[in-house]
Amino acid sequence: MKRYHGLAAIAAFSLIACKSESTEAASGETAAATGTATASAAPAQATASPVAMTGATPGAKPTRDFMVGKWGEEGDCALAIEFKADGTMVGPFERWNLADGMLKMVGNPQKIALIIVDDKTMESQIGNDPKHKLTRC
Repeated sequence: MKRYHGLAAIAAFSLIACKSESTEAASGETAAATGTATASAAPAQATASPVAMTGATPGAKPTRDFMVGKWGEEGDCALAIEFKADGTMVGPFERWNLADGMLKMVGNPQKIALIIVDDKTMESQIGNDPKHKLTRC
């Protein structure tokens, strides 16, 4: 059960999935067809920070939206927990909620403190136990 506490925290930060690059591809095709592509447009898109795109602030408490998705402990997605937007989850418990950076899985007496590292990573901690790294899967 201890293994799942970290996975649950990872799932809390998985709300924002990778965005489709179809818009960028379509823009590139249109520009190439019309011959109006500019050299400065490509670098601006390439340097956009994933953290900025998700609204994730390193060191901040995650929001419910950030949490939605699949999260695995220490990069292991084989046992990832999926946190769904409706408060249900696929994992060791049926429901979850998040308030002020504290993850509570209904049926688990322990609350898990979560902190954003970046758009794909969180740290989780129960009480004074060692911190765990959670990774978006």
